[in-house]
Amino acid sequence: MKCKLLVTSLLAAIAIPVLAQTTAPADPGRPDNGQIRREQRDINQDRRDIGRDQRDLNQERRERNFDQRKEDQAVKRGDTKDAQKWEGRREQEQREISKEKRDIANDRSDMRKDRKERTQGMRRRDH
Repeated sequence: MKCKLLVTSLLAAIAIPVLAQTTAPADPGRPDNGQIRREQRDINQDRRDIGRDQRDLNQERRERNFDQRKEDQAVKRGDTKDAQKWEGRREQEQREISKEKRDIANDRSDMRKDRKERTQGMRRRDH
């Protein structure tokens, strides 16, 4: 009985520290493959979003050009009231275009930063 108790306590004394040891936590400075894949997925999504935004920008430019043509036609006819209406629409379209261009430039800048961080993470992981 004492022997069983002694053996059990020895095994417990040895097993507890061994079982308590876990793998070392991943170094937060070294991203794992899953994190890199998620970053790449985000970058690809950003690229698609920028493409959609660019198509929207092109559509807004077409609308602005249409408004410009209508304004020019109204001026040729001598219809100043109509020309002012088209000018107002064109100026609004131009404001939207400018805003969209700034957004696209910011998105591209963010995407470049994300790519750079991902590349640096891959280099840290490999070395």
